[in-house]
Amino acid sequence: MTDADAAALFAIYGDPGVMRHTDEEPFPGVETVAVMLASVRRLLAEGASLEWAIVLHASGEVVGTCGLHGFDYGARAAQVGCMLRRACWGQGYMTEAIGLMTRHAVDGLGLRHLNADVAPDNERSQRLFRGLGYRAAPTGMLELALR
Repeated sequence: MTDADAAALFAIYGDPGVMRHTDEEPFPGVETVAVMLASVRRLLAEGASLEWAIVLHASGEVVGTCGLHGFDYGARAAQVGCMLRRACWGQGYMTEAIGLMTRHAVDGLGLRHLNADVAPDNERSQRLFRGLGYRAAPTGMLELALR
């Protein structure tokens, strides 16, 4: 993600419908994206987080984000986080993005477990992650055991 993506990212993170199931308020203005991007860069440099933009092949438009956070290298695990512009819901973009990210988690990072903290009333995300093989874990999160 770059500073040039600010408007597209604000369309996601400023939307109350997208942010409804997160523990964060919608961004109040596009200037908040700069703060988020600075945090993304800092966490990347520290090795604490990997965050990718979800980009439409045809247009190059940023329509979402997905990432790995909360690494537990001893357990070879990480937490998945993702957001998608509301106009793109139900079109398979997040399924594809999480599939690519999962492949990188296994092949590139050697991870063996992914966790997703999905609100119980977030039915769309519950269906998405369960469809990708995630199952309820004792922690209350959804968990995917990798090879």
